[in-house]
Amino acid sequence: MTAGPKTLSPEQAAERLIADIARPARLLVAVSGGSDSCGLLIALSKFNPAGSGLSLFAATIDHALRPESADEARAVAALCSTLGIPHVIRRWEGEKPRTGISAAAREARYRLLVDVADEIDATAILTGHTLDDQAETIAMRAIRGEGEENSGLSGMAQAVLLDRRRWLFRPFLATRRADIRAFLTNEGQGWIDDPSNVDPRYERVRVRGQLAQESPFDAAAQLAAAARRTALSEAAARLVRKHVTVRHGVLAHIDPAGLEGDAAVRRHALSLLAAVLGGRAHALGSESMDRVMAFLDGGLPGRITAGRVIFDRRRDGLYVVRENRGILPLHVPPGGTVIWDGRYRIANRASADIVVGPTAPDRDEALELFPDVPPAIAMRAVAAMPFIESNALLSAEDRQNKEMAERSIVQPLLAPFDRFLPQFELTLGNEFAVLLGCDVFPRLPIKDSSRKR
Repeated sequence: MTAGPKTLSPEQAAERLIADIARPARLLVAVSGGSDSCGLLIALSKFNPAGSGLSLFAATIDHALRPESADEARAVAALCSTLGIPHVIRRWEGEKPRTGISAAAREARYRLLVDVADEIDATAILTGHTLDDQAETIAMRAIRGEGEENSGLSGMAQAVLLDRRRWLFRPFLATRRADIRAFLTNEGQGWIDDPSNVDPRYERVRVRGQLAQESPFDAAAQLAAAARRTALSEAAARLVRKHVTVRHGVLAHIDPAGLEGDAAVRRHALSLLAAVLGGRAHALGSESMDRVMAFLDGGLPGRITAGRVIFDRRRDGLYVVRENRGILPLHVPPGGTVIWDGRYRIANRASADIVVGPTAPDRDEALELFPDVPPAIAMRAVAAMPFIESNALLSAEDRQNKEMAERSIVQPLLAPFDRFLPQFELTLGNEFAVLLGCDVFPRLPIKDSSRKR
C-alpha cells in the first residue's frame, strides 16, 4: 500500500470508538473467530473501563457452509466467556444457493445480526473490516468503472444503517490486518483462519493476491473520494430540499431552476430519485444516466424512460413517475406482509385475503388527486398508486375499521436506502424520507463533539 493518512493501531481504533460513542451504549460485536473480529473484541474489552456506560455483547453467525463452522462458533463462545462478554450463536438455516454464495451469506449475516441487535436493543453493531478489506473493496469496484464519477472509489463507509433501524460501525477501517495480528500475538491470543480466504474461486481472494504483488492502494485517494461523495450527496440533498416536490408518494416535480447548476449534483439527485420512485435498490447506472442527462441538457420538452420511471420534461419543469408497465398485483394472506413493486410494504391486518395492485386509471380521480398537473401525467401517477381490494367478505368489525386499517397497512419504502444506507447518503436519504412521508432515519449514535472530526 502506498503512503497515506496515518493508520490506527487496534488499541487506538478501539479507544477512538469508545471515546466517540454516545452513552449509554450497548455494542454488539460480530465475531467470526478470525483475526480481525477477535482483535476488535479484545481491544474493546481491554479499553472499556468499568462504569463507562458502555456494554459489550458478541454474536457469531454460523453460515453452516463448512463442517468445522459449528466448532469455530463454540470456540468464539469460549473466548467471550473468558472475557466476561455475553455471546450468542445464530445459524444460517435452510438451503444455500448454488451461485452468488458470498452475497447470499453476507445478506444472511447482516439479517441475523440485526435480529440479535433487536433482541438486546443494541446501540450499534460492530464489524472487524480493516484497511486491507477497504483496499480490496475499492480495487473490485474500480474494475466496474473508471474516473471520479465511480462512487465505489469512496470505499466502505465507516457507518451503515441496516434495515432503517440498526447502525453498523467499522472501527478498524484505518487499521492494518498485520497490526491486528501483532496485537493478538502480543496478547497471547490466537485466531481461526477461514480456508475460503485463500480460495481463488472468490473475486476478493484474487484481488487480494494482486494487491499483495502490486500494492496500488492509495489511502489518501480513498479519503478524498469519500469526501467527494459526501459533498456530492450533501449538495444533492440541498437541491432536493429546494427544488423537488413529491405528491402522494408517486409523482415528483423538479422546478426549472432545479434543472440548472452543477451537472454532477443533478445527476446524483436524479439517479437516486428515480430509484426511489421506481422501487429499485440501486441508483440508475452510468449508461442510463448518460441518456437522461443528454435528454435534459437538450432543453426540449419530451419524455424518456429509464430505470422503470418516466422523465417527462414540460415548460414548468420535470415530472418523474413510475412507468405503468410491470406493476403486478400481489396476494397478501391475513397477517402477511409483502413488499409491493419495491415501493411499499403492505401488511394485511384484516381477517380476509387482500390483493394489492396498481390503481385503475380514472381521469376524474386523477385530476382531483393531481390538480394543476397535465392530465396525461396525472393519469400515469394515479396508475402507479397502490390499490387494495379484499378477496372475501369482511367481518362486521373489519368493515367498521376498514378505512383505518387500510391507512395503517401501507407504508412507503425508499428502496435504495431501506436495506443499506451508507453514512455518505444519510442527509439525502432523510430528504427523500420527508418527501415521501416516511420516518426519517435514526441519527448516528455518536457524540456531537465527534461529528466535527
